[in-house]
Amino acid sequence: MQQPRGTGAPLRRASGIVASLVLPVFLVLKLAGAISWSWWWVLSPLWITALAFLLLSILAAMAFGLIRCAVRAWVWVRFRRSLLPELALADPAIWSRIEAERSPSPNANPKTHKLTSQPTVSPPRNESPR
Repeated sequence: MQQPRGTGAPLRRASGIVASLVLPVFLVLKLAGAISWSWWWVLSPLWITALAFLLLSILAAMAFGLIRCAVRAWVWVRFRRSLLPELALADPAIWSRIEAERSPSPNANPKTHKLTSQPTVSPPRNESPR
């Protein structure tokens, strides 16, 4: 079965091709006495390929875990805000945004700034039940 273009299949096969072409050459040269390398270096196409695969697997697992954690946090925040929308005002980031919108900017012209009658919003208080 032929794989469609752009699927990354040639990249997966490249390390196997290099190992299968280079390893027999290294073995023949070592057994013929043409090179005096250690057997570790003669067999290096095998362990370098295995280490590269292991490293890429670990990086992919870490990326998957990070994305999974971020999505879970995002879903939890959305769920919490939809469950109790009044608690969104207790969030300091939202409260500072409300305060910033209520105060006029320092560069605003006081003559052109129109004051509107807006109800004052105070932060929720944590009162103990009686």
